[in-house]
Amino acid sequence: MASQRTLRTGRAALLLAGLLVVPLLPPCAASCPEKDLEDREEEANVVLTGTVDEIFNVDPVHNTYYCKVRVWRYLKGKSSINREILLDGGNKVTIGGFGNPRICDNQVATGDTRIFFLNLDPEAVRPEHKNELMLNSSLMRITLRNLEEVEHCVEGKKP
Repeated sequence: MASQRTLRTGRAALLLAGLLVVPLLPPCAASCPEKDLEDREEEANVVLTGTVDEIFNVDPVHNTYYCKVRVWRYLKGKSSINREILLDGGNKVTIGGFGNPRICDNQVATGDTRIFFLNLDPEAVRPEHKNELMLNSSLMRITLRNLEEVEHCVEGKKP
């Protein structure tokens, strides 16, 4: 009998603690504000669609990692991609910045196909990664609507 009373008291205390803590947490949307699609596209030098082939260089401290991505289509910036960036016969690139806390949707798994907004990794910051691309903003899922919206932004048209 006493153990059931202790169990009920413990549950009540957990519920009360949850009710007190939840209002202190920021809402999900406010914790990671996303820029407008037009701004994201304009800030990115390269926009492409691709599938994650491999995840590597996982940093367990910062929870960041790199991916080898098979490119399906360049929506913007193909001319800025030189041969040194291309891998495996020219249809794959290395992309870093996954796990970056300043980018809202930045997590992928092997086999995921997404729209990537990218910039060349600045040589001044890390010369050893000068031929890599870095995430510039959140990933987008591949849908017909998303593809059309991104294409309209790249072309300078209103969606």
